[in-house]
Amino acid sequence: MKATVSRTTFGAPFRPMIRFIELMRAPFPYYLNDDRKNTLLAAGISLFLVAFMFVFQHSYVHKIFLISGITFVILFLNIVMLPKVVPSLFDNWTVGKYIAFSFWQLLMDGFAIAVVLDLLNFHPESTLGEKILYIYPSVLSNGVIPLSIATLLLRNNMLQENLRSAVRANRELDKIKHLKEDPAHTRVNVITIYSDTKETLELPLADLLYVEASDNYSTVYWRNGQTIEKRMLRINLKNIEGQLDNYFAIRCHRSFIVNINAIDHVTGNANGYKLSIRDTNFSVPVSRAKGKEVIEKIEQLRNVFELN
Repeated sequence: MKATVSRTTFGAPFRPMIRFIELMRAPFPYYLNDDRKNTLLAAGISLFLVAFMFVFQHSYVHKIFLISGITFVILFLNIVMLPKVVPSLFDNWTVGKYIAFSFWQLLMDGFAIAVVLDLLNFHPESTLGEKILYIYPSVLSNGVIPLSIATLLLRNNMLQENLRSAVRANRELDKIKHLKEDPAHTRVNVITIYSDTKETLELPLADLLYVEASDNYSTVYWRNGQTIEKRMLRINLKNIEGQLDNYFAIRCHRSFIVNINAIDHVTGNANGYKLSIRDTNFSVPVSRAKGKEVIEKIEQLRNVFELN
């Protein structure tokens, strides 16, 4: 008990930093994943800048449209064209990458505006360096609102995608339930889990619900008739994952393995999915990195039942 308290006490100051790192590594959609929609998004941001500068900055009309046009070109080149040229940079898109990429676009936009204004001899009394120093604060302040709106739009789009995927997964789960009621699809498949202390646990795979890990221990939950039983074993989740190397058990979170057969339904929101476990009041969380894999696994499982 003392060791646990000590570990918690020393770890407390680092929790905000750990949460921040986890947030930065969390998956985030790469804009709208569609060239046409991303082009329209870039155009929408540029038009917003036109309206914003007309109302609040009272600049010359030709200068406003010039700056907005440059912004559109920079956004289009970065969002639409750059991924085609260097696709590896945009793999595994995360919140951190999205924030860094947004700042990169603001920097590129400010530099491009300063260069074009200098080439067109706007404010000839100022050098290029002075124009850059003058323009960057304006670009950053003007970019905050459209960037915030775009972020909310992308987050809402991710939410809608998660909800649609959850609905699709629930339909597949319903089909699986009906297929499993067919005796032709009922099989007895016994699994054995070996712990680090040579302790073993043997149970039918169909009765396994989920496994929850805590440090080097894992608790296995399974159905035994009308009751739910659990047993703690000294074994980490990675070793259990290796022993449960089959089509039905999937690691959906750093602390959970779930039996796809045990999922009653799926719920989804902007933070990801939760898997409601049949005959329990418990929902297993799904990490954002595993969300797509879990949904695809559910759809594939239905196909496996149909083929057998």
